[in-house]
Amino acid sequence: MKKIVMAVVLALLTACAGVPVSTDYSQEFDFSGVSTYAWLLPAKHADPEIDNDLVRQRVVDAVDAQFTAKGLKQVADVSQASVLVSYQLGQEDKIAIDNFGSWYTHYGYYPCYHCGYRPGFGYFGRSHFYDDDIWVRNYKESTLMIDVIDPASKKLLWRGMTKRVIPSLKTPEERRLYVLETVSAILAKFPPGSAVAR
Repeated sequence: MKKIVMAVVLALLTACAGVPVSTDYSQEFDFSGVSTYAWLLPAKHADPEIDNDLVRQRVVDAVDAQFTAKGLKQVADVSQASVLVSYQLGQEDKIAIDNFGSWYTHYGYYPCYHCGYRPGFGYFGRSHFYDDDIWVRNYKESTLMIDVIDPASKKLLWRGMTKRVIPSLKTPEERRLYVLETVSAILAKFPPGSAVAR
């Protein structure tokens, strides 16, 4: 059982290594004294596709798991908390335009493995295809920000953020693992100095 748990942890850490994370924090605050936290849940996003009860629970569970692993204890009483934690979600439609050049710039490898079946590659009356190969892709990019806040002043002390292309997620378990991977990558850098900046 221990080997299985270690394998899962290693797989998660490997996946997290590819998630781009940026952080910012107060250099005046002593993060070494942080031992407890309480939730300051944000208002739900206007778009229920982005933030709903299921998404919210996955984010909360993932943050709780990471903070527990770091030795932080969750408290219900805000007055007993060293810090407050909150999050923000966003989603944006994106368009990517890829120009792969003419046939001789990528002949023999992806994405031209199918070129023989396209106009201009010998099957449609021409022997060569000199036009640019332009692909247009629509995709969604998600943003997750995790904020650590001072309980007294309500000022932001630390923020971790990542933007990721949303993959095809078909099951609740795939969605849970996606959120867990994202949150784990962000909180790997909390407190400041706990991870080597990439």
